[in-house]
Amino acid sequence: MSSPPHALVLPWPMQGHIVPLMHLSHFLADNGFKITFVNTEDNHDRIVSAGVHSDRFRMISIPGLEEQHFGPRMIDAVEYNMPSQLENLIRKINEEGMENITFLIADIGMGWAVEVAERLGLMSVAFCPASATLLATGLSIPKLRETGVIDENGSPKNKEKFKLAPTATPIDETYFFWNFNDNIEIRQTMFRYLENHSRSLLKARFILCNSFQDFELPIFTNFPNIIPIGPLPLGKSSNSAGHFWSDDPTSIDWLDQQPANSVVYVSFGSIATLDQNQLEEFAFALDSSKMCFLWVIRPDQTMGEQHDFLEQFQESINGTGKGKIVNWCNQEKVLAHPSIACFVSHCGWNSAMDGVKNGVPFLCLPYFADQFAVRGYLCDVVNVGLSLVKNENGVVTREEIRSKLVELLQSEEIKVRAGRTKKLAQRSISPGGSSFQNLYNLIEALKKIDTVID
Repeated sequence: MSSPPHALVLPWPMQGHIVPLMHLSHFLADNGFKITFVNTEDNHDRIVSAGVHSDRFRMISIPGLEEQHFGPRMIDAVEYNMPSQLENLIRKINEEGMENITFLIADIGMGWAVEVAERLGLMSVAFCPASATLLATGLSIPKLRETGVIDENGSPKNKEKFKLAPTATPIDETYFFWNFNDNIEIRQTMFRYLENHSRSLLKARFILCNSFQDFELPIFTNFPNIIPIGPLPLGKSSNSAGHFWSDDPTSIDWLDQQPANSVVYVSFGSIATLDQNQLEEFAFALDSSKMCFLWVIRPDQTMGEQHDFLEQFQESINGTGKGKIVNWCNQEKVLAHPSIACFVSHCGWNSAMDGVKNGVPFLCLPYFADQFAVRGYLCDVVNVGLSLVKNENGVVTREEIRSKLVELLQSEEIKVRAGRTKKLAQRSISPGGSSFQNLYNLIEALKKIDTVID
């Protein structure tokens, strides 16, 4: 009897990239694949400490990346330290006499990994944890330069909307996610990295994306090499796959006690932070609203005066039933709960997919990179949310938060569109749906591959 296919899975070293790839890994393991999931040493330790484990695949770590804050140092460490570590790891696994690595699944941020796989005679699969539109923008960098949409440093030459293909939906400069930062060095380093490694991604046998056909139809029509397999997870999956913090199980218990469509869920993901002013504005807005709220505030999200204020605020709502603050929670379960009325979100793509899949309207406040483009897509293209607007001091006031909450929750049009989009998402991952079928076609193709390690 032949050995099962053995995939080595490599995410970009940030939680938002690790989680969907771990969901995909669970799905492949459920279908007979052997999985070796590779994190950096620091991220591996954080995940294990959070209680994440799997009896269905092996999680290991590689050194070479001490810098954990996104910027030029992280990009340089990934680009120059990790390729040799990855190659050595693959050779070591195969020399140990275990089931040989038969193919590589690499995050699109690790385009160089496709080159490593090619050098070792392995087939490679690229995986995009972001939107297909964003991926198509990155793959279109040479064309965008040739047509004068961007200059040689990736900066837009004008403010006009543009199309990635003749029949694609017009988009704007927010999709140039490499320009998210005011720091010119970071922007240019990111652009150079993406430009170099986008070419490598095109050498992958398959390019997968955590989106679904009906959600970004013009892109999937014009870029047929991008295969939608989302929204992940599909089928069985670890509830806390790849999270850096432990879930608070009391979140669901508390939601069980709330009426249907009565709770505002607030979470800004694994990176975004709130300064003292913004923290207070949200606290006062939520407390003075007519809605209950579940607010996720990470352990590393507040310090000093913020921490003191938050403790006092939490004491003031304890016992009132008005709200609940937790360090972390199982977002997939929370957003699927019938008590959730809307989602105040930073617009990370995983969060967008979690909310869309459950038909939850959005109140959007992006902070980082592609989140601004996701905000635009949710609010202006599929129209399932509203945008929070900052004042001249860069703060979203309590009045803005309260008024947008009222507007969002009273909008029957947004509720109808959110429900319609939910049906499309659920259909895509149900038997016979586009993402469901794409995943099973992928499984059949991967089981037929041959591997030769030089």
